[in-house]
Amino acid sequence: MKSYADTGFIVSLYKVETTSVAAARTMDALAAPVWLSPLGDLELRNAFQLSVFRGELSTEAAAQKRRLFEGDVANGVFVVLPVPGSALYAKAGDLADRYSACFGSRSLDLMHVATALLLGAERFLSFDERQRRVASAEGLIC
Repeated sequence: MKSYADTGFIVSLYKVETTSVAAARTMDALAAPVWLSPLGDLELRNAFQLSVFRGELSTEAAAQKRRLFEGDVANGVFVVLPVPGSALYAKAGDLADRYSACFGSRSLDLMHVATALLLGAERFLSFDERQRRVASAEGLIC
């Protein structure tokens, strides 16, 4: 099954969070690779650096986590797949029109769901409930 992961899910695999065990169990049950977007890659890099800013990680620990992620990409656990910006923004805008008033969706969350849909993912990996509602409403397995 083709799976797309949002950034929060991926961060849970490299940084100890309340969702880390669930993320690891999910990954164990999935066939690699798990897809993510360049947006997800950017958000992951930023999440590690924000952890340094907040005093949660040292600079070295953040760099090590980044290297671990890059190793997982090199080993085929994850693959970063681009989506043309014009299609991405159009799809995310359509999702905003249909779901944001109901679910309180944020723009970047909609971009993740839109990316998963445009790539043809079947499963959407996220711990964000609002994001999962949009993904489910679009037929993705969460």
